[in-house]
Amino acid sequence: MAQPSRTCIGQSIHRLTQILILIQKLKTACSIIRTCLRLQRKNVSGSTRSRPPGQVAPSLLFWTDNFYVPPVLLFRPFLPCPPHRQHHHFRSKVDMSQTATCEIKLDELPYLEHGTSLLYTKSLSAQTPDVLTDGPQAEYFSGLTPGSAMGAMGSGHTLVSPGQITEPFGLRIGNILIEDKVLYLTGACMGIFLASLNFTATGANLPSFQNHYQLSYETVSLVFLAGFGGYLVSCVLNSVLQRVIGTCNVLLMAGALHGGGALLISFAPPFPVVIIGLTLMGFGGGFYEACLTSVVSHFEDSRIMNIVYAFGGLGALVSPFIIGGLAKTNTPWKFYYWIPLGLTALVAVCHFMLFRKYATPPDHEEAPEHKNVRARFKLVVRMPITWIGIILMVLSYAIVDVLSNWLTAYLIDVKGTGPDISRYQLAMFWAGLTAGRIFFSLPIIHFRERLGNALLLTSMCGAIGLLWAVNSAASNWVAVAIAGFFLGPNTPGILSIVSTRVPPSLKEIVVSLTIGSALVGGTLGSLIFGLTVGKVSLGLRLLSPVIIVLAGLSALLFWAVPPRRKVD
Repeated sequence: MAQPSRTCIGQSIHRLTQILILIQKLKTACSIIRTCLRLQRKNVSGSTRSRPPGQVAPSLLFWTDNFYVPPVLLFRPFLPCPPHRQHHHFRSKVDMSQTATCEIKLDELPYLEHGTSLLYTKSLSAQTPDVLTDGPQAEYFSGLTPGSAMGAMGSGHTLVSPGQITEPFGLRIGNILIEDKVLYLTGACMGIFLASLNFTATGANLPSFQNHYQLSYETVSLVFLAGFGGYLVSCVLNSVLQRVIGTCNVLLMAGALHGGGALLISFAPPFPVVIIGLTLMGFGGGFYEACLTSVVSHFEDSRIMNIVYAFGGLGALVSPFIIGGLAKTNTPWKFYYWIPLGLTALVAVCHFMLFRKYATPPDHEEAPEHKNVRARFKLVVRMPITWIGIILMVLSYAIVDVLSNWLTAYLIDVKGTGPDISRYQLAMFWAGLTAGRIFFSLPIIHFRERLGNALLLTSMCGAIGLLWAVNSAASNWVAVAIAGFFLGPNTPGILSIVSTRVPPSLKEIVVSLTIGSALVGGTLGSLIFGLTVGKVSLGLRLLSPVIIVLAGLSALLFWAVPPRRKVD
């Protein structure tokens, strides 16, 4: 009788244990349901999202505004598990438009009771090799592209632990959420506009420098070398500093250098101090352009690059009018530099607010042995697109700088235009350049990279040919404006072409080298043209044929650009 009694007691204990286990599993399932309902009440505002085409039936998924939960997850606690596993896992494969593997640790589910929930994050990488990224779900979820990493059950959503959650960066105004991409674009436009103010301001203030300090042409020309030297050095250093101290700190440093240089010049100090101030402004402008261009290059969109550099053309267009207005009212030239000083302080505050959380997008193609600066630089040097981009940018800046620096003298000496009218025609060139960049950034405008840029340069050659062949006031205005219009998209187009053909980890180095070499091309182009004009009998009549030859070489070189890289 003792043996049956012990058997009954053992069976009772076993049943009691099963009941306790069942209660614990019910608690786990209820915690998941409560979390789902809490998130649904929080995220769904008056309407529910319809399931995407090709997705499994709604009865198989619990949908909320930002995620879905497979119901099999709720019944997971009631399914048997192998007893030899310390951490029990559940694996399920669903055959839909794409296949994925879902792996969930039951030990982590109780965290859901303490506020951790099923969250959507764009920064997670797929952890299984059989994830496909070209299904319809990639277009359904906002922010996902066919190349995005996919999470559990074939969507871009997955269970994440508290350490994996990344907060999206954006600005919410009422019910409107401004995405981080728009904020970064706004900051880039502000910085490029500020840096470009100095492009034409130095040349416009050159007569004032000469009269105030009683200097010769040879001495006063040092102002160009000062700005060029600072710009070039900062472009070379940008890629290293952006990796070491971060994008936000580089932009704040650029603001300090640019504002410090403007503050020095605003007191009309001795001429050597003016040279130092212009060098500091060149440092700041170079950091602004190289750093912000590298940020925009990660968008890999030529239209966005056109928008950014349209603000550069706008800044170069505005400063001569400001300086001319000050000169017309007999205001001392030094007061102009209070304008970039005030703008620098405002832009620095905006950059701190916009870029304080910015991080360079990850490069999943980057191998561990290529993560140091020297190894990345060696990779950049070996890439053909680097050298093609450098040559294209040298030609582009040479065309723009030679035209903008010598157009006024050409119109006065060759065309017989008045000094005041010639300066307004130079402003018309920059207005056309800005309008071209804005026009070709519109979403309705589409053209191929190689063929489109070659056609734009050919059209610009036609406008320069009109300026060369016809001598009338009306044709001069039209030719200058059309030349600027078709030349405008050239520089941002080259930067976009180069940046889309290199991995994210190399963009800062490639963009910095490209912009630095462009400055060399622009400065040397203007200098060599000036020396050549003084030694030949044609003089400034060489301007039109030289521009046509440079543009023709650039149009031919576009056909050497390799096709876009394809990333799986």
